[in-house]
Amino acid sequence: MTSVISRSAARSTSALAVCVALLFAAMLALPAPAQAHDTLLSTDPADGSTLETSPEAVVFTFSADILDVSPLVRVSDESGDQVAEVTPAVEGPTATATLPEPLPVGTYDIQWRVVSGDGHPIEGTLTLTVEQDPAAEEDAVAGPSDGGGASTEDSEESPQELPTATGDASAQGESEAAEQSEQDGGLSMPVLLGGLAVIVLVVAVAGYAIMRRRD
Repeated sequence: MTSVISRSAARSTSALAVCVALLFAAMLALPAPAQAHDTLLSTDPADGSTLETSPEAVVFTFSADILDVSPLVRVSDESGDQVAEVTPAVEGPTATATLPEPLPVGTYDIQWRVVSGDGHPIEGTLTLTVEQDPAAEEDAVAGPSDGGGASTEDSEESPQELPTATGDASAQGESEAAEQSEQDGGLSMPVLLGGLAVIVLVVAVAGYAIMRRRD
């Protein structure tokens, strides 16, 4: 009788060991359950740009298509007063915020918020500096009123080269995406381990019951 019980206990222990080994093998084979949010790749004008005149629009380019869900762009001056609030037009991975009026001389903070393709909102801020007032630009184009014709070279504005380097807003979006990715992975793994543990327990109990009936 003692020998039968010992053999049954040994078989149960072996079956449980096999189940535990299978559990760890399944855990190692699973990919990391993480999904990063879309990130800001570049803006036009670029973050930190100093422009001769006000841009007509600010274009944001992201790493993937974003959702057209309540996008928003706010423009504030150096004192923190809001000078414009724009709903940008979303098309694929780009959002275009057309300014309602030209910006006068000064430095501006442009805050943006869009919804990533995975449904999470992302946001950031970029800075632009304007060196010339719109009125001064119009006077320069009109020229003197005494009939003296200004040369074409003096009246035409040279095109501005707009850098396309990624600004601080891109770095902030990537940091938020990495933090959210870690949080998503941390929430999914305990649930997965709990489910696998329940499966292992059920298999072990069933194997033990079968071996008892055979004995």
